[in-house]
Amino acid sequence: MRVPGATVARLFACGLAGAALACREAPRASPRPADAGTLVTVYVPPKAADRLAARLQAVAARRQWALSIRTDSAALSDADLAIVDSAGTLVSRLRAGSPAAAQARQMAEAVLP
Repeated sequence: MRVPGATVARLFACGLAGAALACREAPRASPRPADAGTLVTVYVPPKAADRLAARLQAVAARRQWALSIRTDSAALSDADLAIVDSAGTLVSRLRAGSPAAAQARQMAEAVLP
């Protein structure tokens, strides 16, 4: 009677442990960044758009930002970040007073050398 009783006790203990582990709350994904969903508008010269678009999209995706890449001349003054060609070198300009200025700065640092 001792061996069967011990076996039953072990099975019961293992069943309780398994049930406790199964009822445990699943780990949650990391919380969204505070600026997730922010729309960052970027002006890129038409000649550089193909070259920079993938890098801009990768940065925006990692940080969960919405991205608008524009190549029209009207966007030059409206965009949070303007990437312009200055003497053959791409440089960034941030729009003063932009609501997404911090994000645009991070985008420029990540995309341009």
